[in-house]
Amino acid sequence: MKRLLCGLLWLGLAVSLPVAAHKGDEAAAAGVIDCEHPPAKLARRLPAAVAGPAILVCTPAVQLITAHEGWTWRFPGSYFDRPSIPAYAPLESRGNAGGRYFTGFKADELASTEVAKLHEKFSKTLVTYVQSPPPARVVRLVATNDEGHSLQAYFGFQSKDEGWVALCAPTCEPEFFFLIARR
Repeated sequence: MKRLLCGLLWLGLAVSLPVAAHKGDEAAAAGVIDCEHPPAKLARRLPAAVAGPAILVCTPAVQLITAHEGWTWRFPGSYFDRPSIPAYAPLESRGNAGGRYFTGFKADELASTEVAKLHEKFSKTLVTYVQSPPPARVVRLVATNDEGHSLQAYFGFQSKDEGWVALCAPTCEPEFFFLIARR
């Protein structure tokens, strides 16, 4: 009898462990993210090139990129609205229910010729972009969410302490442009 009970106990543990391991995946599919037991594919950190001014934050509804401690992010002309980059930002993901989260990132620093072209493009297309001269450096962050949709966020730096972010999900729009500065 003891052997039978012990065997049933081990069988119960063997069946319940795989279920517990995927609890976060099921919760995200149900519309919430269990930040204590996140989905296996949830990205845990940002690339070093943008980790200074930005940090990943997990909420039950969405994972997002926001200002790192010691940095402020704000929209031009506003000191009260705080920008962030949510995992549902790609246009294809905006109408889909469920807890969205990032699954991967890629960051690369643009060459000076690419920075000049981007500066020219933003000067013509983004009324909120009033940058002159071009930024000293630009890091392009490509973020992919759990639905496989991607966005690009350009982090432009005038110096190590200030710059801007232009979110392109998929196109770069004036309302997705904001300023960043170290406090």
